Amino acid sequence: MKIYEYIKGENERAAKLFGIPIMEQTSDYMTAERFQKFLGGIVTTYKTNDPTSDCSKKEIKLFGHSIIRRIEENNYRNYYVLGKVVRKISLIETFKKQYSKFFEGDYDDIYILRANSGESYLTLTYVLDSLIKRNQSKKPLLVATLKYHVDMIKMICPENPYVYIKKLRIKIQGQEFHINNKRFFLLFDPTHFKTVETDIKHSPLGEAHYFKSIMNKLGMTEPDLTYRKVMIHLEDERSMLEKVSKTGLNLDKFVFIAPEAQSCKLYDEDFWCELINQFQAKGYDVFVNLVEDDVKLKSAIDYKTCDLNFAEVFALARRSKKIVSLRSGFTEFLLQTGVPIDVLYTKFRHRHFFDDMDIYHVMSGFGLTQLPFVDKEKIREFNMFEMSQAECVRKIIGENYE
Repeated sequence: MKIYEYIKGENERAAKLFGIPIMEQTSDYMTAERFQKFLGGIVTTYKTNDPTSDCSKKEIKLFGHSIIRRIEENNYRNYYVLGKVVRKISLIETFKKQYSKFFEGDYDDIYILRANSGESYLTLTYVLDSLIKRNQSKKPLLVATLKYHVDMIKMICPENPYVYIKKLRIKIQGQEFHINNKRFFLLFDPTHFKTVETDIKHSPLGEAHYFKSIMNKLGMTEPDLTYRKVMIHLEDERSMLEKVSKTGLNLDKFVFIAPEAQSCKLYDEDFWCELINQFQAKGYDVFVNLVEDDVKLKSAIDYKTCDLNFAEVFALARRSKKIVSLRSGFTEFLLQTGVPIDVLYTKFRHRHFFDDMDIYHVMSGFGLTQLPFVDKEKIREFNMFEMSQAECVRKIIGENYE
């Protein structure tokens, strides 16, 4: 018998001492709940995150009686001992103490990007100008919370000043709050994304769409929309060419393939390998954009790849004859290359708050042809639930992109 043993499962964990459980934990990622039991239940803890915000609740009990509670609501964190409030902390003041150094200067309005690449691209491209105009912002400041936000800002709205705050943590609820004489706008919050997925999943096909939800969230209508074109700086073009030249890629005749995604499930690697090999057989060189280590492509023939940043990837993709991409947030960005693009749709990966959304609702709710100012003739979208790998390869390869 082991003196100490720690057992870890998908939703359960346990610690044992001489075979006796001293800690047991169960988690439900769909509801973001966690329950812990120590020493057979003498001490228990319960924690949950509000499914409509970043705010959390935690309670510690002794022999079944509540001893300590922590509840975040109405932009305050309240601590209770034996049912009485013993401490109350303003979440806005906490934010001010942590991050006010980033907002020094005479900026009047601060716009915080809290979204992945797709929504961030759409916000900067279509609605930022109208937001600034409507709010009568004199000196707005953009806040990038992911590294590629910086690349996007430089490429889409380079005249706007920005700061980058790595691992920004913000518990404040609502779209707007004030600190001293500055207004802060949250673009977006967890409520928005969870509401979007719920609406799409439970609405008839074609009724709900994520870009319409962005417009509704920000109070925009179609006449309010603008269209900012992506600009590539010469230094990004040069650095891309320098990196790609080392791979030997034929820049005069190549296909750009992006097989990765964070939202949609990865598609069979055999498909991507066959697609690459078929393009090679037709005389096209192939560049595969790989960021993570999830896609191996072991049986693919002589494809090219290298590490590129956001701007460099765009600069390369717009030189290609064809783009083939698994649906991801980066796909929206690639639309501005003006290159014909084939987009593959799979089911969503496991979501923490919702069951998997079926592929029909994914395509209906996140379809690219419903975005404004896009060339629909250059976009083809494939439902990989209905289509075999071989059929999809034939349809993609069958086109002449000379």
